[in-house]
Amino acid sequence: MTSKWNKKYWLVFLSLILLGQSCSISLGSNAVADGGVFRSDDGGQTWQQKTFVRQDKKQIQSISNVNGEVVAFDPQNKDTLYLGTRENGVWRTTNGGDSWTPTSLKSGDYPCLQFDPSNTSILYTVSGPLVLKSLDAGQSWQTLYTESQPEQTVTCVAVDPLHGNTVWVVTSGGKILLSDDYGHNWTLVHTIPSGVVRAMEVLKNGSGTLAIFTKTNGIFLGTGRGSAWEDLSVNLQAFPGATDIRSVDLVEMAAERWFLGTANGLLSSSDQGKNWTSIPTLLTPQSIPVNAVAVNPENGNEIFLTVNQKLHHTRDGGATWSVTTLPTSRLPVILAFDPHQTDRLFFSTLKIKKK
Repeated sequence: MTSKWNKKYWLVFLSLILLGQSCSISLGSNAVADGGVFRSDDGGQTWQQKTFVRQDKKQIQSISNVNGEVVAFDPQNKDTLYLGTRENGVWRTTNGGDSWTPTSLKSGDYPCLQFDPSNTSILYTVSGPLVLKSLDAGQSWQTLYTESQPEQTVTCVAVDPLHGNTVWVVTSGGKILLSDDYGHNWTLVHTIPSGVVRAMEVLKNGSGTLAIFTKTNGIFLGTGRGSAWEDLSVNLQAFPGATDIRSVDLVEMAAERWFLGTANGLLSSSDQGKNWTSIPTLLTPQSIPVNAVAVNPENGNEIFLTVNQKLHHTRDGGATWSVTTLPTSRLPVILAFDPHQTDRLFFSTLKIKKK
């Protein structure tokens, strides 16, 4: 039986992605769908859909129908951000979302995007069994790694924010791989339970600690360049449903705090996942999941979360909340503060499949 990720077919697939030949991107026209990307310029009070691509004669081309998987803000260039999508490739804007252009990755799923800390024209992403790297802001990509195990994919990539040569990836089979040379060579350092990774990040405190947040198997912390690992899943057991992680936000100010949106509700930790507290919300724990969470990077008491199409907002750490309805029929699954301008926020959506 031929493997799903047979190298012969993946070479053909990759060539189509990189060359953009015979690949069509599903764009909205004048009949605008209510997906894609939305932006608020007033701290979440009002929202505008930001999906324009170009004007073709009488038709407006847009990304209003795409499903977002990740939004990545260029840390050095204000107004430049990237959108990784499900099925529709990777998109780039240099004007805060007012218009979007496709990168050379025009199709496929891209759940993770990372920048080189010293040169943000260098990006890393993953798709299927591949780890990809761009040296020119997404105009072209090279393959760094291909997962050889049948039916397995690479689910996330992370770059050390202080040492750009250090790159990590994790596969759906649970393999954690480390590269010390910008992704050219890889070493297997550890294995965790198989599954989907929600987020993976090297902490910015200079320790080189790697935090991996999985969809259903908990949290894993690696130190000493992967020589020591800690399974933090047991620390979530006091909160039924908390290992069903929907969203992660790490706020690394003077006091580092982790925030999780889960099937239990909203949780926070101030000691790298050793202990957790439930942040009061308007939700009954386990009644309905928190699909996306965003915390002001300059004020850890200001939190936004989404529950279906509702946006919940607190300015006092959960003591009081306000609720508004977002202008979409789709499920907001990405919510983020603009790190350059914290009165500006973005969200992206996933089309809800009818049962």
